[in-house]
Amino acid sequence: MDEQTMTLENRRYLGWTLFAVAALFAWLLDYALRVHLRRAGLVTGLMLFAVVILLTLFNARKKLPFLPLLRASTWMQVHIYVGLLSCVLFLLHAGLKVPRGGLETGLAVLFYLVSASGVVGLAISRWLPSRMTILGENVIFERIPALRTAVRCDVEDMVVESVAKTQSSTIADFYELKLRNYFSRRCSFWHHIVGYGQPILQLLSEAQAVDRYLNAEERGIMTRIVEQIHVKNNLDFQQARQGLLKAWLFIHIPLTYSMILVAVVHGYLAWKLS
Repeated sequence: MDEQTMTLENRRYLGWTLFAVAALFAWLLDYALRVHLRRAGLVTGLMLFAVVILLTLFNARKKLPFLPLLRASTWMQVHIYVGLLSCVLFLLHAGLKVPRGGLETGLAVLFYLVSASGVVGLAISRWLPSRMTILGENVIFERIPALRTAVRCDVEDMVVESVAKTQSSTIADFYELKLRNYFSRRCSFWHHIVGYGQPILQLLSEAQAVDRYLNAEERGIMTRIVEQIHVKNNLDFQQARQGLLKAWLFIHIPLTYSMILVAVVHGYLAWKLS
């Protein structure tokens, strides 16, 4: 563990060092070009565009995991520090002045949105993984609907079993009143995102209250049903939190490609009009 921690600390130290060196180099280059009345804006613009393309390649790397292109974790570290460098280059290129014209304003807004969504994505990617197994095992996102259906079918079989074996409708009545909707509906997204557990606690409390009306055989069946309540709750939890990360990608990636297209038009016009 100590060796792994030291390795992570060394990687972060190296990342911050390279970022500082690159940022200082970009600032000195920009300053030298401006002092000598050279086209500093063109140079920093090209550097910024190259950096944005490098950042975009991170998404391509994730889609080609079979190629020996360094580990995804290494690419993530590169993505973070190069993303910070892009902010420095943007400030050097655009300055702190208010953009003029619709194209420059649109490009600036897109850059701010991409940067902000990148920060949000980084926070989510750091926050989610360590908390994904607090309610049960991690589950592949695409399998969740099928697993949820299987859980519902298992519980319905248990309800039928309880009626057939005990000639009592107590569990069946409780299922119709409290559990059918729970096992049939999709997850409560925001409850699982913020960690609000009152609904599931209320349901478990009601299931426990039914216990006093059950005989020994029915209690065994109800115990299995309660286990499936927990399984369903974990599936909902997994779907909500994994879905959050996937939803973020549907925001961040389109914004990135939109920014690249606008940047190409901006660069072409700047070159033609200079």
